[in-house]
Amino acid sequence: MPSGESAKFSTYLSGPDAIKLLEVIHKSLSCVTKDNFAALFPMIQELFPFGHVTALLGHHENNGMVLVPGANISFPEQWLQESLSNNYLHLDAVVKENFASYEVQHWSVTRKKLYRREDINALSQDFGMRECYTHGSRPTAGGQNGSMFCFSSSAMKYEMRTVAILEVLIPHLHLAFSHVYDTMLSERNNTVLSAREKEVLNWLKQGKSSWDMSVILGISKRTVNFHVYNVIQKLGTTNRTQAVAVASRLGLIDLD
Repeated sequence: MPSGESAKFSTYLSGPDAIKLLEVIHKSLSCVTKDNFAALFPMIQELFPFGHVTALLGHHENNGMVLVPGANISFPEQWLQESLSNNYLHLDAVVKENFASYEVQHWSVTRKKLYRREDINALSQDFGMRECYTHGSRPTAGGQNGSMFCFSSSAMKYEMRTVAILEVLIPHLHLAFSHVYDTMLSERNNTVLSAREKEVLNWLKQGKSSWDMSVILGISKRTVNFHVYNVIQKLGTTNRTQAVAVASRLGLIDLD
């Protein structure tokens, strides 16, 4: 164990903390499916309290940040729907900072350092997610994607013990998530879209907004966003552009 990790163990973590951490790490080694992965988090809640958790993979390219399929464990589905439909994951300063520094962030501290859009703040607060720890791991050797893990609740104090737990645990969760992602990719090849979802995808391909599609299809903008969200979820993407690209690659819509 690196000297920095050893210092954190001795300074902030108790013997029971260390035993539970080793238990979670050992369990993470056998993760293959999303259900295996999700089963880790009730164990982690025994180390520190949180209400919701979700995970993302991604990396930076010359054209900006690229996010790939995530694993939502317990964030509210309506929060996820709004975030994906409005492209908030790519616009959020917290997400951008994670994939730039991969350091532990706590929103009480982050608010003083980063400008976070009011609509993104408001969405989280609407669902009682006023505080959050985020932390990620850099890509491993031979890998392209880093990770981001978000642990949120209505109230979470900034504590060095929690920081130490995350810094020890996240690299192992990253490896487990990377294995699970491979399984998610294979499942995506069997995706079935409804006729309406294909229709929405084809309009997305032509650059139509949710409002444009609501007028064209004679349905509400909220219903359009619901279909967009379902498409993004089924294809395992994080925004509309990725959804169109993946659907085209899988032959679900025409390239022309």
